[in-house]
Amino acid sequence: MRAAPVLLSTCIWCACLVASASARQATTPPPEATQPPSGQTTTGADPTQPPAAGPQRPHNPGQEVAGEQAEGAALDVGPAKLRIGGYLGVTGLYRSTNSGGGPGTNFGETPYEDTLPGAVSEARLTAQSSRLSIRVDAPFPEARFRSLSGYFEMDFSGTTPGNIAVTSSSAGFRLRQAFADVRYGDSFSFAAGQAFTLMTPPKQQLSVWPSDYEMSQAVDTNYLAGLVWERVPQVRFTWRPSKTFDWAVSVENPEQQIGNGLVGLPSCCAEDITAQYNTGDQALAVPNLMPDVVTRVALNPTPAFHVDAGGVVRVFRHTVAPYETDFHEVGGGISVNARVNPTRGTRVIGQLASGAGLGRYVGGLAPDVAFRSDGSIAAVPTMSWVTGVEQTVSSHVSVGGYYSGVRIDDTWFTDTDGRGIGFGFPGASNASNRDIREITGTLSFLAVRTENRGSAQVNAQASWLRREPWWQGDGPPSASAFLFFAQVRYNLP
Repeated sequence: MRAAPVLLSTCIWCACLVASASARQATTPPPEATQPPSGQTTTGADPTQPPAAGPQRPHNPGQEVAGEQAEGAALDVGPAKLRIGGYLGVTGLYRSTNSGGGPGTNFGETPYEDTLPGAVSEARLTAQSSRLSIRVDAPFPEARFRSLSGYFEMDFSGTTPGNIAVTSSSAGFRLRQAFADVRYGDSFSFAAGQAFTLMTPPKQQLSVWPSDYEMSQAVDTNYLAGLVWERVPQVRFTWRPSKTFDWAVSVENPEQQIGNGLVGLPSCCAEDITAQYNTGDQALAVPNLMPDVVTRVALNPTPAFHVDAGGVVRVFRHTVAPYETDFHEVGGGISVNARVNPTRGTRVIGQLASGAGLGRYVGGLAPDVAFRSDGSIAAVPTMSWVTGVEQTVSSHVSVGGYYSGVRIDDTWFTDTDGRGIGFGFPGASNASNRDIREITGTLSFLAVRTENRGSAQVNAQASWLRREPWWQGDGPPSASAFLFFAQVRYNLP
């Protein structure tokens, strides 16, 4: 418990040093050698060097702020450059139903109107979305590498005590990203640590850095229902022979999961199965067989067009009494993402993912598998999508609109006693969703921006969310909610 305060104190001290270095840099012209010729591109530039004059960082950054190209003032630490980043501020949220209070919406658990949470709304102010990052970039000629970068990012959406909102609002410190990225020449890179999965849609070239992913302009810290993402420990290799082609392979931490109360289990072995799949409270106790393997290819034939495609292979495994044989099932899925810029300020995006056993990768909104009466495994087919348009209105204002969702196929069987088991069987709990859909609008306004002192930004999001169960019983045929977020934040320089 003492580590978080010590780390925060260290980061604040470093931030003061960075601010001091920024002030000195503002009054001392950089050597001419650091200024490239006019019009020279910075793509593929050494991240240990300051960015070239030219295109500025986005005037309205989203939730993810650190890209492959290092930006902002840095503190010299020997041959390395140290940067403190992130943002801090407050988010006001309103939901027409009471689904949890945090800045991340539980899309799959929107309350039904015939329940107490579905009959009351919620409103709250929170600073949990505030984010702090530490980045180090350094040349690495001793090992014949071009450069070595390390990135560590935290926020305050971790474990929260039951009385968090009563007096001190002591939100839990949480690890988001922690990875090292090594570049060899202009074509190869190697990354290891915790980062977004390679299944997450990229904006352009394949990169392990968080702001290089297409995460939308949503204020909700769970982004959009249907967006493919997760942050996981991984080892990744990327080959980038040109600006128009990338290929990457990632070996990622597995976790077979069936959700909490979503899957009816067979009477032969329910207790054994529950002990081997994550239902929301197993922590790190699930005995996974092997890592997930992901590969992806990205094409960027012109600056106005991007397309990428890839997939993940997963293997599910469990054993049941008398523990002499195992059940196995291969699952996974594929995804295709595209972006078109019909005009300079307009971006049209489309994302589609489909597969059997893909539930974990769509925000855990679907179970990965169901089970037959003998305990054997059946992967649950799942499809998700995101479509959207983002428009830069002016140098200070941008807007976005998205339609997204998840569709989950019923995968059920008859147990030896005649009852239904699996997912979505007749008479199942109305927690078993057939589909989840969300319509979202966003607005971002840059209030103030300075060269070396960061910027102030106002973001807003309005969404309509709806979920429909496979079996409603005597209850409502669907659950819906209106969501509104407003955020005021200061982006660190």
